[in-house]
Amino acid sequence: RMCTCKNSRCLKLYCDCFAASQLCNGRCKCVGCHNDDFGRDERKKAVAALLEKKPAAFDTKIRGDAHSQGCKCKKSRCLKKYCECYSA
Repeated sequence: RMCTCKNSRCLKLYCDCFAASQLCNGRCKCVGCHNDDFGRDERKKAVAALLEKKPAAFDTKIRGDAHSQGCKCKKSRCLKKYCECYSA
């Protein structure tokens, strides 16, 4: 995985590495990253805060052929790239 985060310090779920429960590596092009070996304390705090709000935050969203949480597509019927079901 590779992320290109700029403002989130790689501590939000839209960071590909953070959402996959992995640390950022040398291939990432992130700025001000705290999701690495040096920012472990901040990463632990972010994970704990996220799990407190949403216990299933790091669970996979697509299981087999079904979308576990359901998308919110109405008009596009999951035919646009921004839908999580599109790649499934």
